Amino acid sequence: MKAVVWEGKPFQMVVKSQPMPKIEDPNDVLIRITTSAICGSDLHTYRGLLGSRNPPWIMGHEGVGIVVQAGQGVKSLKAGDHVTVGCLISCGYCDNCLRGRLTYCLTFNPQTPFDIIGYGDDFGPHLEGAQAQYIRIPFADSTCLKLPPGTEHELDYITLCDIFPTAWHALDCSGFQPGDSVAVFGAGPVGLLCAYSAVLRGASKVYIVDYIEARLKKARSIGAIPINFTEGDPVSQILAYEPRGVRRSCDCVGFECLNAELEPQEDVILNHCVNVTEPTGGIGVIGVYLPSTGPTRGAPLSTGKEGKFTVPVGLIWAKSLSINGGPAEVRRLQPQLQDLIESGKAKPGFVIDEVFHSLDEVPDAYRKFAARQITKPVIRLPHPNSDLDQQNGLVSNGA
Repeated sequence: MKAVVWEGKPFQMVVKSQPMPKIEDPNDVLIRITTSAICGSDLHTYRGLLGSRNPPWIMGHEGVGIVVQAGQGVKSLKAGDHVTVGCLISCGYCDNCLRGRLTYCLTFNPQTPFDIIGYGDDFGPHLEGAQAQYIRIPFADSTCLKLPPGTEHELDYITLCDIFPTAWHALDCSGFQPGDSVAVFGAGPVGLLCAYSAVLRGASKVYIVDYIEARLKKARSIGAIPINFTEGDPVSQILAYEPRGVRRSCDCVGFECLNAELEPQEDVILNHCVNVTEPTGGIGVIGVYLPSTGPTRGAPLSTGKEGKFTVPVGLIWAKSLSINGGPAEVRRLQPQLQDLIESGKAKPGFVIDEVFHSLDEVPDAYRKFAARQITKPVIRLPHPNSDLDQQNGLVSNGA
């Protein structure tokens, strides 16, 4: 099969022939990918800052497809079902899964805090990514979300794999309540969906901070107030509207954030969040920050200094601010967000602004996305019938 592979070389992705995945455990499914996407966190790998110590591996953790084989232990899925691929692996029965913390499953690979596809073996052994024609997913009953047949909401469903639940989770981490004012830092796909989620959930005002005009225009179209941080201190700009500060703020960028001179400054957004949030308010942090040790240090250009910087603890204490964050509880949030999509209340696919139709185009899509020429790229794989499945000796039940 074809797949997009990271070979450990910054600013390079290659499309290569890779071995077909196979069922390895009775709880596995094999999925033919119909739609995949490039996530902003994939760009951390593209820039050589995030990923396993041992390349190569197949990229991508956002995908939708058709089950073509199911292990004998799989109860809720069968060949022909339309599903999300499940970016974070969860067994469904360990202590953390039973607490609703499926992202932090203890069963699959206890050596890592979470197991995610598309970042190499340090993030879960034998977990290849979704930027490929096929993928194997373990613990499929718990990890995959079953979708209705057909392609009507395909570009909305692809956001359920990560960015829509992550955006929703950012608000949860901030302690959001209906009627709160919100400042969202970053108008990439997650930031836009965080602002969109705040509007859906009844925010009184939503401000969104970025400098890319196309992103700010899109933010304005969903009812958010755009703030260009290159035109002045974003905290001062927001305080001009909200003298006490906003009730909630969300960091949707993470460690690769930029200051007003568009230079890297890892502490800038968290400090802005502290300064713009009113006393007793809350901050949600879902942008990626690298710990100084562990598997996220594997990529070649990370230095070990990432994730260590100064924050105004005294001001956090004096304002009695709460701060929460971390990888989203994607699988737990998916059903309610799926309901919003299917009822017509939410159309998160609005963030997608370019659709590619071949894996061969993906390296160029990475270049455009990294240059901020695209807000959210998606790949639709042309599988109008099951010919590819038949060539690989798979049964697809006519899907």
